Amino acid sequence: MLMELVDSSNPWKTKSRALDRYRWLLLRERHGWIGSLLRFVRDAIRDWCFGVCARCCQAKAMTEEPCDILLLQSAPKVILLQRKKLLKEALRCRGYTLTEIALQPPQVILRQRLLKAPSFPVSTRYFGIAAHAEWLVARHQPKILLNDRNGSLYSPFLRLSLQQRRRGSLLVQLAHAATLERSPRLSMNDYDYYFLFGQSSLDALRQRALLFGDSQAVLAGSHMVDDAYDLPPAKAQRDTLLILGVGPDKEKETGYQQSYQLLRDWLAVHPERRALVKAHPRSIVPFWTEAAKTLKNLSVLPCETTLAQALEQSGIVINIMSNAIIEATLAQRPVLVVNLSGEADIFQQGRFFGLEIHDLDTLEREFLRIRQDYAKCLDQSRAFARFHLESGAEGLQRNVELLESLLRGNEIPFQLLPRNVNYRDKA
Repeated sequence: MLMELVDSSNPWKTKSRALDRYRWLLLRERHGWIGSLLRFVRDAIRDWCFGVCARCCQAKAMTEEPCDILLLQSAPKVILLQRKKLLKEALRCRGYTLTEIALQPPQVILRQRLLKAPSFPVSTRYFGIAAHAEWLVARHQPKILLNDRNGSLYSPFLRLSLQQRRRGSLLVQLAHAATLERSPRLSMNDYDYYFLFGQSSLDALRQRALLFGDSQAVLAGSHMVDDAYDLPPAKAQRDTLLILGVGPDKEKETGYQQSYQLLRDWLAVHPERRALVKAHPRSIVPFWTEAAKTLKNLSVLPCETTLAQALEQSGIVINIMSNAIIEATLAQRPVLVVNLSGEADIFQQGRFFGLEIHDLDTLEREFLRIRQDYAKCLDQSRAFARFHLESGAEGLQRNVELLESLLRGNEIPFQLLPRNVNYRDKA
């Protein structure tokens, strides 16, 4: 376990020391001693420079804008995606004041003086981060701060500021996907409540070698899922395939390009098969846009098409490595797993859907299998959805009810997600 040097008179100092050790351990998971040391020093210098500048750029005055809920997105571009539109509308319809803002880069924070000195001394390395967290809480005075960014170093200081400036205020981490990835960002666990998609997410977090902080984990389901995903099994559109695109970073990697090429080649051999492509929200799918110019049986859905609308038009889903597979199975669509990336199957798709597809013959065979035994494949999809997603198509309603309960000061059911017990042994 991480041995924090507890200083009850200055919890901010205690948190800073713990973060130093945590960040060192994160580096050691991926790098040797020399590589870790160089990166640690580089990050410390960058943080120190931000802290020095922050001490000179504190706000001289502040206009307070209190709200019930402050939704802190990871970046301005994320707000444009409107992934939390349904949640925001539902909360505002219930009479709560909700303010949505984005976490700004250090240069913007400094230029606009979005800084307020914390109530306790903080080391220069963490002063910029802590002072911005204090400014956010002092300006908006939220009863609940909904955080979106995984792995944010602002989270521990936001939690401290909420506890000390707004007694009873809470920091709630709102998962925007299943927490199954190996990403080091998911090692951050310093929240009052952590709203997770389902049991698989909780299991994956508990199995991580490194966790910082502790949270009360709540199996809340997905706030992006409502009854639009409560679809009947496909009939007329049963043979139409929906390809779920991966994120723009993965699309550049060789393994994912090969997965795309396999699907394109299969569609070229079978012009009688119709396929639709649902792009990742951050991707413009250049591969599929080009392929659709020569393949008449392939269409790229308009970017404004929702996932639920895309699923309604299709009968079989082809997944490579997308969180959207969870919503697809919730909508009662059988799944073909095509993955030449070489990456581990974080969704445990093989446990439910059988073989990963790596060649044209297997793809054709598995497609015919689904056509011949569609009912059995639907059962597999339903089991997959239950494993990954609590509350099913009522995820949005469930999230709203849980937040309302917290706003009223009530207890909600949770499971403790403590820091990993082997933390100290990873130095």
